[in-house]
Amino acid sequence: MNPTAADTDLSMPVPSVPGAPAPPAAGHTAPGIEILRRDPAPVRWLVAWRRAGRAEGRRSEFHPVRAVGLAGAVVALAVFLPGAAVFLGMLVGLIVVHEAAHYVVARRSGMRPVEFFVGFGPTVWSGRTATGLRYGVKLLPAGGYVKIPGMSPTEDVEASLEPFTYRAASRGRRLAVILAGPVSNLVLALILFALYAVTSPTIDPTPTGVLFGSLDLLWDVTAGTLQSLFHLVTGAGDYATSVAGGQAPDQRMLSVVGGAQVTDQLLAGEQGKLLVMAGLFSASVGVLNLLPVLPLDGGHAVVVLAEGALARIRRRPTLRLDTRKLQPIALAVVATFLLLGVSSMWVDVLHPVSIGG
Repeated sequence: MNPTAADTDLSMPVPSVPGAPAPPAAGHTAPGIEILRRDPAPVRWLVAWRRAGRAEGRRSEFHPVRAVGLAGAVVALAVFLPGAAVFLGMLVGLIVVHEAAHYVVARRSGMRPVEFFVGFGPTVWSGRTATGLRYGVKLLPAGGYVKIPGMSPTEDVEASLEPFTYRAASRGRRLAVILAGPVSNLVLALILFALYAVTSPTIDPTPTGVLFGSLDLLWDVTAGTLQSLFHLVTGAGDYATSVAGGQAPDQRMLSVVGGAQVTDQLLAGEQGKLLVMAGLFSASVGVLNLLPVLPLDGGHAVVVLAEGALARIRRRPTLRLDTRKLQPIALAVVATFLLLGVSSMWVDVLHPVSIGG
């Protein structure tokens, strides 16, 4: 059996050899050993930055410089670009609701998520619960995420945590966890539409009117989102030509830049319609995540359903599909959404979105 680091006692004295030089005392350097100079300060700062968030074994973590930087950026955005600040807060809230739904259902299903953060990148502040969940705030306020161990059949997980992983749960529970996020966004959209209907003087305030009016609006948003995606796919060539020529395509997706432009106009006029706008984006987030492609939630749901069908056909109840084989598709989907997002921002910069236009 090979000895491990835990089996080796580093505190044991080293036997002396007659005629050999004595080892250097603590804090001193042996003769003939060259001391390499320290890395320049920028290099040391970069290394420390990359190590940010590695808080294994620590109960909490806080980086005051990052906290001040994040707070300063938020205040500056609110002062100079209030529409962008409100819209960014709206998006972060919608995504946090989405991830919180995943987390709650995962816990109810016997899983143990290990991370739940608002934002991405280096950690600003984090804490740890008794169950081992790390939670907190990251530096880049661009959404949030929850990490559930065992999302991949080959992911390395501690043996003690294996019974509480995603892959160890039944297909019904896995499907419930996956669908919780998109469903929560659709429900939130319905609530936001209902709140607007109650406060709007132009809509029937009766419970029946509010309910059916909200459902109709949710249906219109869902159908409109799917229709826009269909036209973007079938008219990808025309879209690329228009964007390359600096023109506004016939079918365009509203980017974060366009959302900030619309929010700024609503703040200056009809602030009550911010509820409608939040509902529109919440519904869109829910619909987009239900698309049956990885790495979206709909893709994971399709994997669970296909796995169940194959398990019945092959009579192997414990069958698990290896999603690594679908990684090229997932990467292509991510690249497509990134390209669409960047091009949409470019179009919204050249041709600002107007509520009346």
